Amino acid sequence: MRIALIGGVERNEQSLEQIARSLGHRLDFHGGHMNGRGVDDMHRQIERADVVIVATNVNSHGAMHLARRLAKKNNVPFIITTSCNPTRFREMLSSLDAHIAAAA
Repeated sequence: MRIALIGGVERNEQSLEQIARSLGHRLDFHGGHMNGRGVDDMHRQIERADVVIVATNVNSHGAMHLARRLAKKNNVPFIITTSCNPTRFREMLSSLDAHIAAAA
């Protein structure tokens, strides 16, 4: 599964990527920055994602609303979480994996 994570503490990006990879997923991390190429990068990441996770505690309202709008437009499941540290991210992925396995 390809996961677009919008927001989050950028110093955790490598840890989050390793967690995703260890569980058989791919992570596209976006810091939530809307200046420069930020909007275009978010568009690309969400267009190819299987699920979008948005961390609200370190994200602008603009980034959150754009991510929600793009996810809806691309028919991609959208999850909002207050924070997404490595422990919480692992729990979320395990829960998603269990949900997908139960649906199969």
